[in-house]
Amino acid sequence: MKRIAKILTIVLIVTFLLSLPTSAVELPIRVVVNGTKINFPDAEPFIDENSRTQVPIRFVGEALGADVSWDGNTKKVTITLNGKKVVLQIGNKNYEVNGQQKQMDTVALLKESRTFVPVRFVSEALGATVKWNANIRTVYIDMNGDVAPSPEPTGGTVKYYDGIAFNDVTDVDQYGRIKVDKLKEFLLKLADQLRFVKENGKYYIECTYPEIPEGYKWSLGITIYNKDGTNDGYSPVGRNPEWLIPAKGSFKKEATVVTDIKNVKLFNIVISLDHVETGSLGILNIVYYMDKSEMRAKFVPESGIIPSENYSETFDFNKMFQW
Repeated sequence: MKRIAKILTIVLIVTFLLSLPTSAVELPIRVVVNGTKINFPDAEPFIDENSRTQVPIRFVGEALGADVSWDGNTKKVTITLNGKKVVLQIGNKNYEVNGQQKQMDTVALLKESRTFVPVRFVSEALGATVKWNANIRTVYIDMNGDVAPSPEPTGGTVKYYDGIAFNDVTDVDQYGRIKVDKLKEFLLKLADQLRFVKENGKYYIECTYPEIPEGYKWSLGITIYNKDGTNDGYSPVGRNPEWLIPAKGSFKKEATVVTDIKNVKLFNIVISLDHVETGSLGILNIVYYMDKSEMRAKFVPESGIIPSENYSETFDFNKMFQW
């Protein structure tokens, strides 16, 4: 109980101090060029209907050191690097590499005022090595041909937990804790399965905890802050049975303490997946104001060494909060 209360208090203070925008109920696609993660300030990579990873070419091109030009009349983008010239046209599967015609199984796209190109075709045409790690949804591009980060698992056993692949050797650190990228997958999975619903005039909290590897446990703390300054906390531990929720499986808990929804100001949710002996590398914190003035979702690391990560812009708050 003390640990839950401590986490809730610290995280609420931290999240009020941090500015937030950005990401989804599943991990965003990351792009790492020559060992450096690329930041996409206004348009994120995505997987298209042909299962190809599309990236905003401007940022990736700059990271590779390529020259990128755009012809609005012909809707063609030209990428030049080390004597190689790649030309793609929006909506056209045919493209050129040093004047030679080639064909893709997808097309370049215009989206959110950005030119998106299938990263593998373009990068390999420029002479780069490309690898995709599906477990952490990361594309590695390397001009030297030695993509070292996150190789395929070389040991351990891969098992799937509600669709999340987990290797008991490569997905844990030396202390037995789930590594950060894999931890985020599990945390976001639980967030996707947590709901605040209203039925027949009553308010309910419902959730199905995702399956997790042996030796780990879920921690879920929910605090509802009222406009009158009071608050109600729901967690698997505590003395008040009215506020208790399960720690695993599925549940549907009536929030009997909520009598007037107009009095509710905000929700603060803390989700953690802990190793039973060594704890966790971070938590997912969600803050939601009923008037929608602030809606935040953020991974908060236990240590300042690990960077935080925002999931606010495309997080489906309407799916979670239906009161």
